[in-house]
Amino acid sequence: MRHVDPDILALLALGEQVALPEDSVHVSECEQCRREIEVLSRAAMVGRSTFDAGELVEPPSRVWERISDELSLAPPATGVEPVLAAVGDAADSADAADAPASHDVSAAGATVHSLAERRRRPWVGIVAAAAAVALVASAGTALWSTFSPAERPTILASATLDAFPAWPDSAGEATLEQLPDGTRVIDVNFDAPATDGGYREVWLITTDATALVSLGIVEGTSGQFTVPDGLDISSYDLVDISEEQFDGNPAHSGDSIVRGQLSTEA
Repeated sequence: MRHVDPDILALLALGEQVALPEDSVHVSECEQCRREIEVLSRAAMVGRSTFDAGELVEPPSRVWERISDELSLAPPATGVEPVLAAVGDAADSADAADAPASHDVSAAGATVHSLAERRRRPWVGIVAAAAAVALVASAGTALWSTFSPAERPTILASATLDAFPAWPDSAGEATLEQLPDGTRVIDVNFDAPATDGGYREVWLITTDATALVSLGIVEGTSGQFTVPDGLDISSYDLVDISEEQFDGNPAHSGDSIVRGQLSTEA
């Protein structure tokens, strides 16, 4: 089976809609490709979530020692930059090791390089970037757990998102969290077959389904959305993801993909 090009998977994980129709169909049917997108999406989400994290805390030397041991790197200096540099060096080494040998054509006085080398390089760069994100994210998580327990979001409720009859192969989950500054956010992750010409929107709906509020458009299969201040989550406790069309109508289409009720039960 021919899988979707890794570069396309990486862009899809970042929310870019660049896939050809046949690639979209393949991703909707291929568990391996969907798993790759999910892993890269989570790495990207972690990276984005640290933009406003404030000043980084200098970690103790044992943190970098454990990272070095895990990746078999040279003993690192303190700070994030040396770690990223080490990852970059590892990527360069892998690139050099994987590149095919050049063939000296003495008669023509030129050196011929295989095109496979050029095709491989962009994905090596993406892998290196993903490794760097994962490395920094892991270090950041360790620091977060060690130094800033009070800065973690508080999980207020969660929901399992069940599929509607028209979307039998769909599923998802949602989490209501409160950030340290008091902002409430809804995190959604879901899986649904790809369609042409539409988009997906996230809603909060009252328990009796008589009122609803749009939280925004979700790109890809996951997203984080701010809950409006003053919105009573005890009433607006249904998380809904719908299939919408570019028809200029801001109302709910009536075509719900998945829906679930937020609950504080573990």
